[in-house]
Amino acid sequence: MIKTLLLTNTIAPYRIPVLNKLIEHKDIKLKVWYLEEREKNRQWNINHQEIKYDYECLPGIHTYIQRLDMGVHVNPGIFFRLVRENPDVIITSGYDSLGYWSALFYCRLFRKRLIVWWGSTLDSSRVQNTIVNRARKFFFKSANSFVTYGTESAKCLKHYGVQESKIVVGYNTVDIRYYRNKYHENFVNIEPKPNKNDKVKLLFIGQLIERKGLVQIIEALRLLGNSSWELRIVGSGPDEQKLKQKVREIGLENQIYFEGYKQKEELTDYLIQSHCLLFPSLIEVWGLVVNEALATNTFVLASKYAGATKDIILDQQNGLIIDPMDVNDLLRAFRWLMDNQDYVRSRWKMSLGLWRKLHPNSYARAVSTAIKKAIL
Repeated sequence: MIKTLLLTNTIAPYRIPVLNKLIEHKDIKLKVWYLEEREKNRQWNINHQEIKYDYECLPGIHTYIQRLDMGVHVNPGIFFRLVRENPDVIITSGYDSLGYWSALFYCRLFRKRLIVWWGSTLDSSRVQNTIVNRARKFFFKSANSFVTYGTESAKCLKHYGVQESKIVVGYNTVDIRYYRNKYHENFVNIEPKPNKNDKVKLLFIGQLIERKGLVQIIEALRLLGNSSWELRIVGSGPDEQKLKQKVREIGLENQIYFEGYKQKEELTDYLIQSHCLLFPSLIEVWGLVVNEALATNTFVLASKYAGATKDIILDQQNGLIIDPMDVNDLLRAFRWLMDNQDYVRSRWKMSLGLWRKLHPNSYARAVSTAIKKAIL
């Protein structure tokens, strides 16, 4: 039995199904330590009853740096906790916390195995300087294996000098079974997607912050000069009032609606009732809302800067790949939507191959493979 400890920043509801599957592995004994129960930029509800694995939220001091979109955690005594716990393998979700460095030094001192669960891509890496690069290189050199969010994060690791033989490519995911089941359960109770004579229903789900690309979307819709659409924005954040003001200034308040933050249980209805999800992120490690949209048969305009886009969006099949920094490309995408409404409104299905790729079971297998690779 491989005694495995996952050390990660916060309880993420989307990760629970993957870890629940991992504990079913007969050779792995898993425990999870969270540096903080919920980081300050998250409003999601945590259903602790869903968690089947052994876990603990460590005491500590926490803050959040909005400019870097990053939580900062100081958990005193974590090294001595590791010594008492004595895991064979430690998995960290990065190198940007003091707790992760405590794990590294523990592994080096006691000859334990270290795995990095890595999500960043070359497009999403925001901090680049000599000190950070040296720290990253040292941390990666000390790791025995890696499991990634997708192919783009694997490319990022190789760019930083990690040997391909150490990398296990997984695909970041949500519990797509939940969204698919809710889709089927609610289909008969929810008003069907309207016919082609009604407005095209667009949807945005995410934090209202600069890197999510909403300013670019609103500007492109203004230039579109077409009133046969409506956009519902689901989410909250520091830029909310600024975005509302922009919508008022350009006279689109009768087509763009701000719905506020919604929990997971409420999102399915929004997805089912929409024709197309807008995902215009300027910087994005992955983009789990894309998984959610595909699980509910919702077409996606997906930013080329996001890890999810390159792995799970098939252009003009389940979505369009867009450059949110190029207003002409956004206009092209919106015009394509208007010209292909019959297809976008139709209830096309996720392919079996993509379903398997995004299933929590597949991601759990990738993590278990990384654990086995580390101890070889």
